[in-house]
Amino acid sequence: MVRVMENCLHLEGLRMTVGSGYRCPACETRLDMDGVARWVREAERERDEAYSMIQGDEFGEIVRDERQREVYRRRGVMYELQSIPQAVMVRPEMILVIHDALADSYKCKIFYKEPRPVAGLEEIEIEAGWKSILELRSHPDQIVRLAADRVQEFHKQRDDALKKSDVPPGRRVFYANEF
Repeated sequence: MVRVMENCLHLEGLRMTVGSGYRCPACETRLDMDGVARWVREAERERDEAYSMIQGDEFGEIVRDERQREVYRRRGVMYELQSIPQAVMVRPEMILVIHDALADSYKCKIFYKEPRPVAGLEEIEIEAGWKSILELRSHPDQIVRLAADRVQEFHKQRDDALKKSDVPPGRRVFYANEF
């Protein structure tokens, strides 16, 4: 997995995660803003190394141009992330809560109206236990608290079904009018 992380260019961009971090959807790498800045500096360093190649070589020129485009792309991603207002809450339209029996956790997929907000949190995974659910209910991020409330409700529904010897539901969809 480390090899994938080192070689991933984060071509799909970075998504906001719980707290103040960012996640690459392709390789699942998690970065804070300093990590994003290091990622940009790495591309700048590679570009600078390409400039020291032999002058007049067409291949060297192509490599320099490619690396310069990569620097521009990474800077664009970083500037987009820096421009995200941290205090704005965009209410989701729907939250899908899925129980993962193998991992004993709940996966929450959060859906927004189009266009999706840049800072909109899209996925959260919460351990299937009262302690972890209750911890996230006091999280500073409003979307995380909202998702934790929905997971708590679904967890209670599953517990009640198990007590009645019924088959507990594997998923539940919460719409905006249920928040």
